[in-house]
Amino acid sequence: MIFTVLHYFLFSSAVLIYGIGLNNATIFCDSISELKLYFVKSVFTVLISTVLSWIIIQQFLIPFRIVELYPLAALLVFMTISVFLETMIRITMRTVTSDFCFSFLIVLLALNESVNILDTILISLSSLLSFFCLLPLLYAVKKKISILGISERHANKKSLLLIVLAVIIISAGNVSWLNPGVIK
Repeated sequence: MIFTVLHYFLFSSAVLIYGIGLNNATIFCDSISELKLYFVKSVFTVLISTVLSWIIIQQFLIPFRIVELYPLAALLVFMTISVFLETMIRITMRTVTSDFCFSFLIVLLALNESVNILDTILISLSSLLSFFCLLPLLYAVKKKISILGISERHANKKSLLLIVLAVIIISAGNVSWLNPGVIK
């Protein structure tokens, strides 16, 4: 259980290895304080979608031998949950927190690489945490770029942030020695 969390949080981070949320990370690192509502919506959307999709896959798709349609089932469940939560947030908070690719790719990753429902929940939570723990690092890099006085006419800040992410991926990506499966 702890290995699954560490694997998808550090060793094989959904952001750094799979690239899930790289574009969102450069956008959301502008203001960390505005991410609270987005974080809550993402957690609920991903968790509810993965659990319901897992149940639908186990109860309907596997017995009827149509497991190949699991991305479609996951998409339908995800869209239903996401639209419902987005509507509730827009009515109550009057803000927009819509996102599709990041959350749906985490749902697909969790469903594709899990063996049981507990693994599904742990993989989805670990992937979300790896994304939201990367944001303060990118926020600090963006502030450092601003302090250095690099203006928009000299360089595109989003491009610099993506280059920093590439350096992090290259340097931090090779942590296979931390994985106990390599030693066996």
